[in-house]
Amino acid sequence: MIGKIKTVLLKIKIVVKIYSLYRLILVLRNYLKEKFLRVYWHQFFPKKPTVINLNANDICNSHCVMCNIWKREKEFEFSPSELENILKNKLFSKIEHVGITGGEPTLREDIVALYDKVINSLPKLKGVSIISNAIESEIVIYRILEIYELCKKHNTHFSVMISLDGINEIHDIIRGTKNNFVSSMYVINYLKNNTTIPFSIGCTISKANVWYVDELLDFMKENNIYGRFRVAEYINRLYNSQNTSSIRNFSEEEKHHLQLFFKKLQFTYEKNETYKRTYESIINILGGGKRLIGCPYHSEGIVLNSKGEISYCAPKSDIIGNALEKNANKLFKKKIKHRRKIIAKHCENCIHDYHYKLTFNEYKELQKQYFLNRIFDINTLKRTFFYTKLLINNKKTASFQLFIVGWYGTETVGDKAILAGIIKKYKEQYASIKIIIASIYPFVTINTLKELNIDAEVVGVKTLKFLKYAKTSDETIMGGGPLMNIDEMDIPIIAFSIAKKYNKTTKIYGCGIGPISGKYIDKLKRILEYTDKIYLRDSCSKTLLKTICPNKEAEVIGDPSVLYLKYRAETLSIHKQNILSCFLREWPRNYTNFDNETFIQKRNYFEQRLAERIKKKAIELQVEKIEFNHMHNFTVGSDDRDFSRRFIKEYFSDFCIPTEYDKQLSTVEKIMIAMKSSKYNICMRFHSVVFANTLETEFEAIDYTNGGKIFGYLTDENKSDRMISINQILKEES
Repeated sequence: MIGKIKTVLLKIKIVVKIYSLYRLILVLRNYLKEKFLRVYWHQFFPKKPTVINLNANDICNSHCVMCNIWKREKEFEFSPSELENILKNKLFSKIEHVGITGGEPTLREDIVALYDKVINSLPKLKGVSIISNAIESEIVIYRILEIYELCKKHNTHFSVMISLDGINEIHDIIRGTKNNFVSSMYVINYLKNNTTIPFSIGCTISKANVWYVDELLDFMKENNIYGRFRVAEYINRLYNSQNTSSIRNFSEEEKHHLQLFFKKLQFTYEKNETYKRTYESIINILGGGKRLIGCPYHSEGIVLNSKGEISYCAPKSDIIGNALEKNANKLFKKKIKHRRKIIAKHCENCIHDYHYKLTFNEYKELQKQYFLNRIFDINTLKRTFFYTKLLINNKKTASFQLFIVGWYGTETVGDKAILAGIIKKYKEQYASIKIIIASIYPFVTINTLKELNIDAEVVGVKTLKFLKYAKTSDETIMGGGPLMNIDEMDIPIIAFSIAKKYNKTTKIYGCGIGPISGKYIDKLKRILEYTDKIYLRDSCSKTLLKTICPNKEAEVIGDPSVLYLKYRAETLSIHKQNILSCFLREWPRNYTNFDNETFIQKRNYFEQRLAERIKKKAIELQVEKIEFNHMHNFTVGSDDRDFSRRFIKEYFSDFCIPTEYDKQLSTVEKIMIAMKSSKYNICMRFHSVVFANTLETEFEAIDYTNGGKIFGYLTDENKSDRMISINQILKEES
């Protein structure tokens, strides 16, 4: 009986696998067909467009830094009846959406009539939209309401986008128009509070507002306003080819800042998967890569301007003819070679936020990642070993190869110093060395290497290269950071298990341990099982290790960052300033046992007490300024700038001593200079304490780790008198 059941279950399993394979083949067939049509067939035999970017006019009452339409004089504009004649052409018979832009479309008194002709001329139409600068707020609202009523009457979807590039004077500067922020917010609040019209805001990022996008995002979250962000691009229809000081003129620091910002949008704000993919594409282009997402204008879009002229896309297409003078369908087909040239020459580097459905190339990457996720499963290491065995070893380019794993890709300033310290130590030991660093988010670590001027290769943590380097490197190390309650503990398990499979050396180097509990203790034990040597950063970690694995020996070597900090400190030129510097972070819940509601109450009270403590210290020291600096700039791990903006706004807006925060990105050198030059440092991030102590500054440390790593470090350094716990702050008198 049991044998029959097993046979039936096996047959069911086989059928399920065959069906899954069949479904996969169908999906692949559809994606391949779509790619063939879009990339090849439709570039010689174009299909009819489904989207129109309709420019209602070519003038504007704004004066934007990234656009020159406002410099133009009013010229011929088609009438509603002329637009109707254009849209009757069979080229437009499959149009599903029309987005009406300008210029500023609401400047046209007959704008509603244009929408009427659009709705009544296009049999397949599903929706229309409008983008406005909202300068003439009352007129804009009036026009929008009229259009909405028309659309409602015809059961046509209608949506609105209002341009907003910053808050208060920042938006006015970008738009070159006084009080534009006020007028925009008037329209936004009207739509939000008095209508059910779907609306969003659109922010265009240029050189002028690159450091203010976080503040705008805060504002949008606080006011429950949805919006999307784009990077300003050179666009033919905006006549902005000469605006080189504003468009895509970012420094390396600004590019990386935007990469981090778009990651923040993906993780904390944007819900739509298509827009998330667009943001990933922007991140890749900012890092020097190619466009990842497709574009509707490759095969499905068309631009129609107010003169009746048509083009294949707004950014790079020439005008291919006038639909008032010639047959639009014939023009569209006749000039198709021009679209092929655009795709070949411009599209890979185009950062414009055209959104598109999943392409075959993207689907292929998703399947590749699915395959790699299965390989990188600590519960099926036999599978991991099988695929690792198949990998061909690269020829070594140095006598010693070091593979560093850890939490890189999410590194704080402290982690950067750790990495620099480890590499300095190994370079002193080996004259010929190749260094490879595994990174959770490679774009972050690539930037770190540029900052530190380190020659090393960065590989993603779930890549075949990761397996290859774990297999072939002479030494694989867990390079600093805490072994704690995070799922990324799988990274060293896989790296170390492969290394030992091929008889390579493994080390835990300069790590702390904790907070750790439950399944993560089991993961730590697995790491230790594959570890040859253990070097920890503090005595408390060694004590904790002994309770988890009594048979494991460890040596305390201190934090690896100290070696680099001492080396760099010798080269710094410091000018003392009468400043109180703060290196704070948001208090994380993972170091407490509170339920969520209790924790929020405690945290709010702690922040209130902390603000009072900082103010009291600033007055006592008679400083000229309070400055908030930041040990971390990435939303993964909590961007300290986000905390500073909120904290300052809530507690220091009317304080008698000027209080500022550093908007820009933090570097090891920048933090060292800030600490050394200030009169006093209030530290909360663990490595801010390490920096402050190593650099021999006047400081106090707030132990948010509940007797964890900050306590352990300062105890080893005989500086526990510099520490105050969160509980002590909570109990302080007002």
